[in-house]
Amino acid sequence: MGELLAMPFFSRALIALCATGIAFPILGIFILNLELIPARFAVMHAALLGGAIALILGVNVSAAAMLTSVLVGIAIAVISWRGKVSAGGSLGLLMTVCMGVAFIIFYKGNVHAIEAFNLFWGNILTLTDTDTKVTVFTAAAILLFLCTAYKEIHIVLYDRELAWSVGVPAKLVYGGIMLSVCLGIAVAMRVTGALLVDAVTILPALAARRIGKSFKALIILGALFGAGMNLSGFAVSFVFDIPVSSAIIIIGAAAVFITHLLQRGTQNGKA
Repeated sequence: MGELLAMPFFSRALIALCATGIAFPILGIFILNLELIPARFAVMHAALLGGAIALILGVNVSAAAMLTSVLVGIAIAVISWRGKVSAGGSLGLLMTVCMGVAFIIFYKGNVHAIEAFNLFWGNILTLTDTDTKVTVFTAAAILLFLCTAYKEIHIVLYDRELAWSVGVPAKLVYGGIMLSVCLGIAVAMRVTGALLVDAVTILPALAARRIGKSFKALIILGALFGAGMNLSGFAVSFVFDIPVSSAIIIIGAAAVFITHLLQRGTQNGKA
C-alpha cells in the first residue's frame, strides 16, 4: 500500500475521490430538492461538448467544460427560476445539439478513441496535478458556499417563493446553487466521466435522504456516504479490474438499496 501511495497518479486519484466524496453529494441534494434532474442532464451534455472542443484545441479539458457548463447553467437558471424545467422541450433540444456537435468534433478532429472514451466514462488515474488542484478547489468552494449561506440555502431548497417573501436574496442564492452544480458537474466529468456524474452527486444524496431527518443530517450523511462510496469503489476497481466510476456506481446503488430497506424497516417498526 505504501508503494501505491508513493505513486503520483494513485495519490492524485485518492485526493480527488476524497474531495468529491465529501463535497459533491451537496450538489446531489441541490439537484434532488430543486428537481433539477433535466437541467443536470443539459449541463452534463454541455460539459461533454466543452471537453470535446478542448481536445481539438489542446487546452485544459476541465476549464473548457466549466466554461460551457456555466454558460448553459446561467441560461437554465433564468428559465427555471419561476418553474420547473422540462427535458422534453428546450433542454431536450439543447442536449441533442450538444451531443451531435460533440460527435462531429470527435469525427472531424480525429480525436483518439481513448480520449473520447475518457470524456464519457472518465479515468481518474489520468488526472494531472492541475486537474487535482481544480477538483480540490471546486470542492472547497462548494463547502464554503454552503457554510456562508447555510440558512439561506436551506430556505431556498424548502420553498423559493417563501424565501423571497421573507427577505432572503433567493435569486442570488439560487444562482449560486446553479453555479455550484454546473462547476461540480464539469469537474466530476474528469473523475467519473460525463455519463456517470451521478456516481459522486446523486447516489450519495439519495442514500442520505433515506435516513436523514434534517438538512444538517443530509449534508453529514451525504459526505459520509460519498467518501465511503468513492473509496470503496476505488478499492473494488483494483481488486476486480473494472473501471473506477463503474465500481462507484455499483457500491452507491447497493448503499441506496440498503438505506431504502432500513427506512422501510423503521417505518414498519413505528407502525
